[in-house]
Amino acid sequence: MISIRSIFHSKIVWAIILLLILYVVFLFSDKYARTLQLKEDIKRLESELEELKLKNNNLSEEVESLKSDKSVEKIAREELGLTKPDEILIKGIEK
Repeated sequence: MISIRSIFHSKIVWAIILLLILYVVFLFSDKYARTLQLKEDIKRLESELEELKLKNNNLSEEVESLKSDKSVEKIAREELGLTKPDEILIKGIEK
């Protein structure tokens, strides 16, 4: 009959146990590294999302301001050179 003590005195058994421990450590370390990478990706994406939300809010405010008659008139006068029917446009000469 083989006793438990005699089994653990064998170098082969210790080698197998060591290999099993290394295999388990390898499996968990790989999963842990992947988890850390995913957490980093989540933080980066959340930061990017906040930036995009802020940009979206700024663009929404700009759209609302451009819808006003005052803004439309300013753009028509400054960028397109348009005038009202009873106005005369006078341009200066630049040197």
